[in-house]
Amino acid sequence: MDTKKPGREKLLAFGIIFIFLGVVFLLSTTGILTRKELIWPFLTLMLGFLLLYRGFFKSQKEIYILIGMFLSLTGLSLLLRTAFLDRIEIERVWPFFMLFTGISLLPYGLKKKKDSRLKIFVPAFAIIILSLFFLPFSLRLFTMKFLPLAIIWWPVVLIAMGITLIIIFMVKRYEQNPK
Repeated sequence: MDTKKPGREKLLAFGIIFIFLGVVFLLSTTGILTRKELIWPFLTLMLGFLLLYRGFFKSQKEIYILIGMFLSLTGLSLLLRTAFLDRIEIERVWPFFMLFTGISLLPYGLKKKKDSRLKIFVPAFAIIILSLFFLPFSLRLFTMKFLPLAIIWWPVVLIAMGITLIIIFMVKRYEQNPK
């Protein structure tokens, strides 16, 4: 992302805002939601988007990204729950929110320098992998329950952690001694 051209970031921000406003007003004009039901999800989402914008483009602290994602996901959850998720339990779709969180950390990590990049990428990939792991259970695609599976296969977590640490070691070693 080219941060030297502030016009580009404003185009992206206003594009997202217009799409969001269009969806919100469409929910209102079609009668799916009343204006009163849209107030809290709308305010929460807008505050979350504002904090994400400041975190991504205004070089603010990482706390803006964390709080912005939390508020955006909370607002989206409130909006979906009010509009559509009365028929579907929220426990079945929560891994999608985690997947969104992990994926949204990736472009933020690309803006960081090499050492800081790993500090963002490792949690992002961990969140993505965990959400993809829990998704089939929450969608009830597996007949086996989670607890018996976890009791048998928990050592795989240790193996994955070991592989991750070795990869980080190798990347840092390569960065120090490029051939």
